[in-house]
Amino acid sequence: KMKDEIIILIILFVFVGFSWDSLKQEAKINNGGNIPANSSIETKTATKEEIVRDIKEVERKAQELEKKIKEEAEAKKRSPYYGKVSLSYISYLNDPDPSREYITLYTNLEEGEKVDITGWFLKSDRSGNSATIGRVSIPPYPYTTNDSDVVLQQNHRVYLIKGFSPINISFRTNKCVGYFEQNRTFYPSLSLQCPLPRDEELPQFSNLLDREDECRELIERIPRCTAPKFRWKDLPDTITSSCKTYVDTQINYNVCVANHLSDTDFPGNEWFVYLNRFGPLWRDKRETIKLYDRAGLVVSELKYGF
Repeated sequence: KMKDEIIILIILFVFVGFSWDSLKQEAKINNGGNIPANSSIETKTATKEEIVRDIKEVERKAQELEKKIKEEAEAKKRSPYYGKVSLSYISYLNDPDPSREYITLYTNLEEGEKVDITGWFLKSDRSGNSATIGRVSIPPYPYTTNDSDVVLQQNHRVYLIKGFSPINISFRTNKCVGYFEQNRTFYPSLSLQCPLPRDEELPQFSNLLDREDECRELIERIPRCTAPKFRWKDLPDTITSSCKTYVDTQINYNVCVANHLSDTDFPGNEWFVYLNRFGPLWRDKRETIKLYDRAGLVVSELKYGF
């Protein structure tokens, strides 16, 4: 279609040229070889420079037409979500540890707007390698599958990690997930914003004020997002058994979720989606990775190494 329109434009130019020459010849014949002085038909012959100029003008318009047709063709391939979810950058490309490599997505949604990206997929323009965005657990519990769709909102961020989850699941973050970082390593790192143990509603540990103060001071020393691993025998005898039991059983991820699940700020705005893939997916250079929606339309693209 594009070539046809360009050819039509050139034919029109040639047709106008031939028509002009015919008109001049007809005028000469009808007037005995002379064109009247008051005739509106000019006898000027186009110079070489004018012909070259006109041809260049036709070429320019043809190029503009070709560009416009290409843009329209690309627009038809774009998803309704084009510009609403974007590929940002790739980190640790082709690292020997596949769980270090990840692509970051971010949203450009209006307040209250949502988009479900479950089933969308990434694909290399060059190699044809692809990976699909699967479901996640909300709220996450390590090694326990609780499938939910990846439904993004304003200011959300998604990490598409090539490798495998340290807790065997993909998940949406929340204000307690910092506990997962204890004895594990995530790429990127999880935010350590868990509620402090000392800020929780604490029970009474002893009727003796000194013993009560000693327990509370112990709890105040426990860092954020850390389940303490005290050995009872290493604690002073003055620490009450109720205090030891509380510290041992009530400062951890599960209890944090139970206490704060209904908080308005409980859900996080980050998603860790694991692709569970070994080996290279993307090329080191001259690569174009495209994000497609479930209908196979382009949502975003990431180019690098050119």
